Amino acid sequence: MHLEYQLDSSDVLKDLGTSEQGLSSAEAQLRLAQHGPNLLAEEAPVSRLKLLLHQFVNPLVYILLIAAAVTAFLGEYKDTIVILVAVAIRTVIGYTQELKAEGSVRALKNMSVLKARVLRDGREREVKSEDQSTMLNWLT
Repeated sequence: MHLEYQLDSSDVLKDLGTSEQGLSSAEAQLRLAQHGPNLLAEEAPVSRLKLLLHQFVNPLVYILLIAAAVTAFLGEYKDTIVILVAVAIRTVIGYTQELKAEGSVRALKNMSVLKARVLRDGREREVKSEDQSTMLNWLT
């Protein structure tokens, strides 16, 4: 069995059902309709509450909360308050950073329009990459 990188170019063209002249416009449209556009799956935005709760999923926070409980049990309320303030500060900073990062990733994704060079009807063209078929599982 050959791996994809070991195939001869003529074998790759055969497996993809194309030629050195590329696809016809009609075939490209047919494949786009059959396989769908070449887009990343759209993820639902993470809710702000989920981002906030995610800040507490950390071993360091668990240790600090246990330490706060122990100091409260021992009557060391000043220490308890200091520990809880440290957890609160860490939570606010982490939440703010993740919120900004999420916004930045979405802004970058909206700004980028990738293009692909393709052969259509024997001529080279530049098209939006999303206008290409994904053709998943093409060499299985």
